[in-house]
Amino acid sequence: MPDDVIPSGSGPFDGPSAFAECLRETLAAAAAQDWSEIWLSDADFADWPLGDRAAIDAFQAWAGRSRRLRLVMRHDAVLRRQHPRFVAWRQRWDHIVDARLCADGDAQQLPSALWTPRWIVERHDPERSRGSSSALPVAVQDLRHRIDDAFARGRPGFGASVLGL
Repeated sequence: MPDDVIPSGSGPFDGPSAFAECLRETLAAAAAQDWSEIWLSDADFADWPLGDRAAIDAFQAWAGRSRRLRLVMRHDAVLRRQHPRFVAWRQRWDHIVDARLCADGDAQQLPSALWTPRWIVERHDPERSRGSSSALPVAVQDLRHRIDDAFARGRPGFGASVLGL
């Protein structure tokens, strides 16, 4: 894999700011390298920088034809409340977003991670935002299988609009 694909080098990160920076760099790399899909997985994305201007700019630059964003989460209430810019972006790009909500039991197994075909960022300790990033094919494949399993068990959620009477 060419070095320009790797956002900042693989290895551990420690703390919320390091995790957020890793995510921003990965989203920017996905846009710059035209990666076709991104998967995001977390219980509620409360402490992710999804609403930050840099993240929205990266999502906007990445989005387009033949792209796919998949989200797996326990519930979407926190995401809707804490990341209004991301919610607005999601509404504009509804046709490339597919989201699933996992039942409580399944949420315990839910990785807190970002997956792309070439790069992953995963928090092994979400409470302290400790984890690692990697381009190792075995790590990329392992995370994809775990997120796929959760996605398959989930039900559709985080729609582009919330209808009510």
